[in-house]
Amino acid sequence: MRLDSHATNNYDYEVRSLYFDSNFHHSFLEKLDGIAIRRKLRIRYYPDFTKNDEKFAFIEIKKKINENVAKSRVYVPLENALKILKGNNNKAKAFYDEASAQDKNTLKEIWFLYKRYNLKPACIVTYKRQPFLSKFEKTCRITFDTNVMVRNYNLDLNFGGGSKFIVPAGICIMEIKFNNYIPNWAIKILQKNNCLQYKISKFANGLEKTRTYALV
Repeated sequence: MRLDSHATNNYDYEVRSLYFDSNFHHSFLEKLDGIAIRRKLRIRYYPDFTKNDEKFAFIEIKKKINENVAKSRVYVPLENALKILKGNNNKAKAFYDEASAQDKNTLKEIWFLYKRYNLKPACIVTYKRQPFLSKFEKTCRITFDTNVMVRNYNLDLNFGGGSKFIVPAGICIMEIKFNNYIPNWAIKILQKNNCLQYKISKFANGLEKTRTYALV
């Protein structure tokens, strides 16, 4: 494995995600109920990266279809992200008019979800990520997330940190991401170290942590 070139100071980078949900918490409940096909809307911001001293973010739809995960996203200026996500305003219209055909399709899907479920900001999840890429399989990536925290107040992505740890401070979340199969060498390392698969949603577990009926 080799360190992802996006990691700052040859170590990691910060990730901040603003998640949206309905008044009836449909995204949260779909995750708890294990609905096989579901979609989640978020704005993801990487504060360590700028372009011409301007902050940018991704408006993303994360799709879960059984065991497969896919993302559709558009790259937007951070200061306009909420306006573009909401649609029906001059900033969103101007961005749409200049967007590629693919981005226009993604924006239509974003606006459909936003309006259908009357989505609102629900929480911000922040963490540090150390990412590695396989030297041989271009589609294999391993990440280690630490200091994973959540807050459900001050839902401004310009501010980091949170009020509660989603996992204990000394624990990291390791994710292995691949397209078709896990490389055999990775399987052998996991088996040798007695690693067990554990499914965790930073969004759902984070929301649980902000409520009195937290389960973890």
